[in-house]
Amino acid sequence: MSSGSKPNEVNRIGERLRYLRKVRGLTQAELARQIGIQQSDLSRMEKGAYRVSLDNLFKILAVFGMQIAEFFADQQPAPAPTAQPLSHEDMQTLHMLRRLPPEDRREVQEFIEFKARRARAEQRSQAAPNTANGKGSR
Repeated sequence: MSSGSKPNEVNRIGERLRYLRKVRGLTQAELARQIGIQQSDLSRMEKGAYRVSLDNLFKILAVFGMQIAEFFADQQPAPAPTAQPLSHEDMQTLHMLRRLPPEDRREVQEFIEFKARRARAEQRSQAAPNTANGKGSR
């Protein structure tokens, strides 16, 4: 970090990043893979030892399905629904997943991550006020 940096802000961004990642049930390795960086770089970002570039911040926001203002908001988001106990169907899915070879597991994981991001984006667009830019639906 350069001497002109503001450690408190860098630490605060790192803490927020870690909190949001954990709330969403992602490991550092999973998030790093999704945004195209090394897990060690993400770890340093979370510890405030490495600044988050604007490019990486936008990639992180896309994974989280967030706007930049939400990321920097003082309020903490509600915990993700992943904190709920697993249903019978969830357990069946996990058992089937465990039978797959590692490459197929990764493919299923990526598909689930894609679907979850899309669902979050749809929820946000439905919850957003219709006043944004005066535009109608697509």
